Amino acid sequence: MEIIIALFLGAIIGYFIKLKDNHKKLNGKVQQAGVVFLLFSMGASIGANENIIRDLPLIGAKAFAFAALSILGSIVIIYFLSDKFLSNNIVKKKNKELAFNNEDLIHREGQEEI
Repeated sequence: MEIIIALFLGAIIGYFIKLKDNHKKLNGKVQQAGVVFLLFSMGASIGANENIIRDLPLIGAKAFAFAALSILGSIVIIYFLSDKFLSNNIVKKKNKELAFNNEDLIHREGQEEI
């Protein structure tokens, strides 16, 4: 809960206090250092836990299966959604382009007669 409070508190402060460009660069470096420290400390705690090291092949297999199925599910969902929504948008856009080109052609032909 403390993490969520800190996140929202930082977002609220960031909304009201705008950082200058040089402060944004410093803030980015501090964030990078924080992430590196967090990853290092997590790696150290994982390495110190003998149960995790012993079960690493099983954990890795489950993680791979979860990632692979998530990616596959995303691809399938996007395929069907893009087929439904994107094809309609492409047809509508193409029809608008054709209508615009026809109007432009009719307008130019009308000017040539004058």
